[in-house]
Amino acid sequence: MIKVPSIAIVGGGLAGLAVAAALAKFGFAAEVFEAAPHLAEIGAGVNVSPQAIRVLRAIGLGEAVAAVANVAPGVLTRDIHSGATLDYRDHASVETRFGAPLCTFHRADLLEALAYGLDRRRIHLGHRLVAMDEGTDGVELRFANGVTRDAELLLAADGIHSQVRRTLYGDDHPSYTGQMVWRALVAGARVPAGVLDPSGHVQWLGSGRHFFAYYLRGRDVVNIVTQQDTEQWVEEGWSIPGDVAEMRTSFPNPEPRLAALIDAATACSKWGLFLRPLTENWGHGRIQLIGDAAHAMLPNAGQGAAQAFEDAYILARWLATLPADPVAAMENFRRVRIPRVHAVQRSSSFIVRAKHDYDPRGPDIAAKVDAVEAMAWIWGYDAVANWNREPAVPAGP
Repeated sequence: MIKVPSIAIVGGGLAGLAVAAALAKFGFAAEVFEAAPHLAEIGAGVNVSPQAIRVLRAIGLGEAVAAVANVAPGVLTRDIHSGATLDYRDHASVETRFGAPLCTFHRADLLEALAYGLDRRRIHLGHRLVAMDEGTDGVELRFANGVTRDAELLLAADGIHSQVRRTLYGDDHPSYTGQMVWRALVAGARVPAGVLDPSGHVQWLGSGRHFFAYYLRGRDVVNIVTQQDTEQWVEEGWSIPGDVAEMRTSFPNPEPRLAALIDAATACSKWGLFLRPLTENWGHGRIQLIGDAAHAMLPNAGQGAAQAFEDAYILARWLATLPADPVAAMENFRRVRIPRVHAVQRSSSFIVRAKHDYDPRGPDIAAKVDAVEAMAWIWGYDAVANWNREPAVPAGP
């Protein structure tokens, strides 16, 4: 009889709970250690593209996820000043073509859906990792609350500022991209009728900036996420408190619908976008990094959560296939995942320029807007069928 290794997951966010759910699907009972005192994250919207929805269905979370999802019917793009319609990206055929819809979630709702079916006794809150010692047969973890735990395998899902990554590789010194992001959640009742017509998803383009808004929780909440070019250095970290008045001044002379939406915001967060070099430093031996801890990427392709979910499924499949040799399983996981993730990271870095170079006087405006075709190679990937094969990736950005 093959002994199933003991597995510790550091980080109880989207990546950590997804890999715990995937492991449970294949017979592994992992222990999750989360620094926060509650199983929740600061509210924000999350896009999950079709290939990742198919992964969540494959690990038994289809109904739980569908219950809290908004399905994106399409995206209308307007000029940020005139309000003129530039493009409408229809998502009506997305599910038929890619096998699942493009969904948006309130982050807290998605987190709870990922925890559906997990043994809550194996989720340990208030455990902030402060140190670890790697041995031949496993890893010893030490937490700020004085608890010490041993595990044969360590999966690090502790985010962009990963303590595990820092311990293994030191600080990575990311470079500021010259872009920053504002985020806000607004009660749907505060948003005047017609602002987000016809689909509930509207994008506004301007020179050097764009503004995107869409409904969550039905129409109870509107998620706002923006991006703009600025040389002013901004701290990295998506939940840093911002100033609503400053956010408003970032979008001067907005068209009336956008002005009404900005005026409805009462609180916001902001952060700077930092670019990390593509690296294969995803772990070694009995330690594996996943999600942002392994491959933080810019948000332009909407693939942060989706790539973490792909990680979760493929890693669980490899461990289920090679339970007697988990080190080899994780080596194979990296072999399959790294080429695809690097391609997605490159794509995420290039997409924003097509928006921020927008000129209302220029020709071929629709071609400047991201389209389904541009995302087809990402959305069409089948992690469930191809978990053990290196994927084909585009040659360019």
